[in-house]
Amino acid sequence: MQQTDVKAATCPSAVTTTAYLGRTRLKGLNISATLAATVSILDGDTTLFTYTASVAGPIPINIPGEGILCATSLVVTCSAGANAVVFYG
Repeated sequence: MQQTDVKAATCPSAVTTTAYLGRTRLKGLNISATLAATVSILDGDTTLFTYTASVAGPIPINIPGEGILCATSLVVTCSAGANAVVFYG
């Protein structure tokens, strides 16, 4: 198994952020949200998953195994009321 460095990117509220341009793996994310806020994780233009907050406050999301592959780029869209820190590598 090849070791990779894990990096982080901050993704602000009400913005689409390209966290990494290129092939990478999403390792985890921390969301800070108010009720009814969403965070979507995309591989380029393809949505991999969307998380809708059901509670206000910090929400850690652990990704098992080797993470989620983003073949082209790791893009994060945060709605108003949510921001995230993504961990990738």
